[in-house]
Amino acid sequence: MRLIIKEYIAQLKEKDELDILISGIFEQKGYVADSQPKTGNRQYGVDIQLHNDSELLLFVVKQGDIDRVVWDGSINAVRPSLDEIKDVMINSLTYEEKKKGIRIIVATNGNKDEAIKLNWNNYVNNNQMWNGIPIKIEFMGIDDIVMEVKENYFNEYLFDSSMHSFMRKALYFIDDGDYKKTYFEQIVDSIIIKIREAGKNKKKVNKACATLCMASQMICAYAANEGIIKVSIDISEYVIMKFWKYFLEEELFEKQQQVGWLIKFCKSYEHWNKLYLEKIERIVNQHSVLPNYNVVENRVLLYEVLSYLASYGNYLLNVDSKRAKRVLNAIVGLINEYQYFAYAPYDVSINVVIMIQKLLVYFGRKNEAVSLLQMQVETMMYHYKWNKKFPAPNDNFEEALEIENNVGRVKYDSSAFWGYCLLIIATLDCKEIYDNIRDFLVQDLEKTTKCVWFMRREEELLFYDYYAMNIAGEGVELTLENNYDKFKANVDFVIEQYKDEIFSFEDYSFSSLEIILCHYYNYIPRVNFLEGEVN
Repeated sequence: MRLIIKEYIAQLKEKDELDILISGIFEQKGYVADSQPKTGNRQYGVDIQLHNDSELLLFVVKQGDIDRVVWDGSINAVRPSLDEIKDVMINSLTYEEKKKGIRIIVATNGNKDEAIKLNWNNYVNNNQMWNGIPIKIEFMGIDDIVMEVKENYFNEYLFDSSMHSFMRKALYFIDDGDYKKTYFEQIVDSIIIKIREAGKNKKKVNKACATLCMASQMICAYAANEGIIKVSIDISEYVIMKFWKYFLEEELFEKQQQVGWLIKFCKSYEHWNKLYLEKIERIVNQHSVLPNYNVVENRVLLYEVLSYLASYGNYLLNVDSKRAKRVLNAIVGLINEYQYFAYAPYDVSINVVIMIQKLLVYFGRKNEAVSLLQMQVETMMYHYKWNKKFPAPNDNFEEALEIENNVGRVKYDSSAFWGYCLLIIATLDCKEIYDNIRDFLVQDLEKTTKCVWFMRREEELLFYDYYAMNIAGEGVELTLENNYDKFKANVDFVIEQYKDEIFSFEDYSFSSLEIILCHYYNYIPRVNFLEGEVN
């Protein structure tokens, strides 16, 4: 486990990663952070400032080994930073702060280079007193950080030998083409149990939450380092979902300590999605392209990419609408570039369409949402009429391949895709589209049930686990009518029956959790289009 931790720490960037880890370690040890690590937050040479009753800690954080250049090769090097602390920062301390023991710690996820050891020793020996104030200057290298992490983030109670095995599997198989989510789910689930067992013991709860943060971010960092950022996003989603379920079961929505951890988990989710977006934008800007496989794999890959983008975009609507618009532009760019978007690979792929339409309507682009729907239903209609091709009912690649090759063994008994298309048609009031596809749905898909799914508030806890769409909620068949107005009235009546089903994440202004859940478990979100900003 020590080697795993060390390899993880060695990958961390100086700003917003290594500095946050170091701050967290010392907060676990009982120190209070006077300044939070943040890009651009460097204050007179100090990257992190913490204190307790008897000590004041001032950190200078660097990435990698401290060689001659890092020691004294630029204005941002270690020695100039120490001199700036000496000349400015120390003189600005309060009387109470000056009475404490002051330790200045140069922390790095590398080591001291042999070439600067003499310079270091001489500097430390010559700087033991600043303006009459005793000073201790210390070095914290990667092995010191590993030791602190093991002592303050991991112990036998929270991270036992069986968990070590889970962690090894979670890291070892990351570059496997069929990476199983169970590797990291076992880790998260086990730590959540420890958080519950800690009960009202704040110290134990905080330590368990820190372990959850550290363990999940180790796997995220490894995945990103292998270029598989979607795994990092998956892990972040799972942590958020399971932590919220813990919130809900224990009724902790007003507890500041746990809310603080939830915010940290959300920031991690945003971080990995930001990297994923930048990667996809290179494709949109034609600096690279999506891999070209067979027609089914192409559609599956495109919908996978769009699902990550669309879920992130919806999350951002209440966080950073400017960035959400940037995500939407990437989505539109992909749809325009890769026309096979029109033919969804799986029946449940309608969830991606709904997420995209939510974004379009929010930004005042309802006409584009309608056009997208029209393009899709007409394409699907003609595919079935001409070649008896349709989205695979069971979200299964082999099944989609059979349909594409006209093997003819897959039955088309029910379709959420067409059920939700009808629901969207009524919601966006698309009479022309309805009139265009009605005869096809009545005649060609007469024996195919067009169904939608609704969930009740009292079943919400089931929403946070697999198979909720099978064991909870209510399936409703939407029937076709000769008259569009009568059809819309029927749909409106169905929607009315569920309008008061408000879930915990809506009560506490975290409505985007629904989209995260639907993306992770491949569920279908509710069709409730909210207009926010005019494009």
